[in-house]
Amino acid sequence: MEPQPLHDADEIRKEIKSLLPQVTTLEQDATGNKKYGGDALLALISRMKTALGIDEAWEGRVRYWSKATKLDLPNSAYLIPILKGIEVNGWLLKEGWFVQVNVDPVVGAGTTTLIVAPH
Repeated sequence: MEPQPLHDADEIRKEIKSLLPQVTTLEQDATGNKKYGGDALLALISRMKTALGIDEAWEGRVRYWSKATKLDLPNSAYLIPILKGIEVNGWLLKEGWFVQVNVDPVVGAGTTTLIVAPH
């Protein structure tokens, strides 16, 4: 779990961030956690995967957590903070960085994150 800078892909992250107020909320649970979607968002996620060399077959989704949440991920996934840094297992992953995780991380409250994982 060694964080890496997004470099040029950070421009795509900024596009996703600016699009957030306009995207569709696909799901919202009773605690306020949200799953976002929409064609424009999917296109940006695809560009992000290409820019970072992540397998195109992997699924990307943008989620917001209103409270600290343990993620139930497959064996490997990428976490990319979109809005604010995200707390991952007690350490801060800042905007402009990403990390590949191989365990089920706990993300902090009030974070918006792009998760890319095998479908």
